[in-house]
Amino acid sequence: MLLTALFVAQPAYAQKLHSYEPLMMDPFTTIYVNDGSCSAGKVLKVQGAPRNQRRKKSCVPMSDLKTAPR
Repeated sequence: MLLTALFVAQPAYAQKLHSYEPLMMDPFTTIYVNDGSCSAGKVLKVQGAPRNQRRKKSCVPMSDLKTAPR
């Protein structure tokens, strides 16, 4: 019982890789988009922004994505 509770309580470390940038995003959230706009081995990192501000976008290496522990 305790072991099950510990597994459920751990945060999810894996980042989902999107194929396109969504139109709507919550402010200050971060997603990774693999739409081919960055060079090989890199993905687009998009950070949501509050109203009337632009999103922050940058190309980052695939190794920057958080992966699930093994």
